[in-house]
Amino acid sequence: MRRTKVIYNPRLTVAENAQRNGVKEETIRYYIKTHGIDREHERKVNIVNDIRKYLKQFPNATKEELARKTRHGINTVRRYWEVAKGNEVLPSNLDRNKHPKIDVREYHEYYATHPSVTSDILRVETFADDILEPFCGSGTMAEVIAQAGHNVIAYDIVDRGYGAVCDFFDLEVTEGQCDIITNPPYNDYLCQIITKCIRLAKSKVAILMPLRYLSAKSRYTDLYKEQPPSRVYVYQERICIAKNADFEKYSDAGSNMEIYAWYVWDKAYQGETILRWILNNG
Repeated sequence: MRRTKVIYNPRLTVAENAQRNGVKEETIRYYIKTHGIDREHERKVNIVNDIRKYLKQFPNATKEELARKTRHGINTVRRYWEVAKGNEVLPSNLDRNKHPKIDVREYHEYYATHPSVTSDILRVETFADDILEPFCGSGTMAEVIAQAGHNVIAYDIVDRGYGAVCDFFDLEVTEGQCDIITNPPYNDYLCQIITKCIRLAKSKVAILMPLRYLSAKSRYTDLYKEQPPSRVYVYQERICIAKNADFEKYSDAGSNMEIYAWYVWDKAYQGETILRWILNNG
């Protein structure tokens, strides 16, 4: 696979770095991920400087006063208080001697979807003949899609005995060829994953995620504000999601504390997000 040498400038946006390097934005995001770069570092530095500047004028100021005057919020002031006072150091990036949470989850374990859950979305939505499953794991979802008569193209970041091996951010497929049905990792790159799925998809993207992922300001800003789902199917009851596809061990769906939903992006749909309920037939 051809590798592009990236010269990354942390002062520029992802889009600006991509333009300067002549690569796609996904390439820059992949570079950021693999090099453990903290894109929020500059913002954190500005917060700390604002707190220090105010404390220099008013050394006896309380955290509540700082929150009002700097407009950063009380929780933000509390988070950076010790750094601003000089008692802690603001790290510039991830500790490369430790495995980030994303690596542990992606490389050593994964969470497989019970076959009945995939049957549920196929029952209520129609899809193109060709389906891309970019986080296939051991194939529990892809096999159900194939049995329903679709041509499935499957990938995963490591070899789990099914599909081809490829990191999603390295994946190059023809845009507009396939619909996408998947259960991706719920990590810091989820919004980027969904955005790329929407771009690649022919007409529909169906993502299985916890219902609570409808909330969070960052997800709204990075995804839902510009690309809200067309339909959200909320499960009436808990479903079976098995760590490392061990469905015998995790057969009791009631032990799963999460409520899940299918999020569907339909490129032909125009209007507000529709909320529906779905029952797992498994």
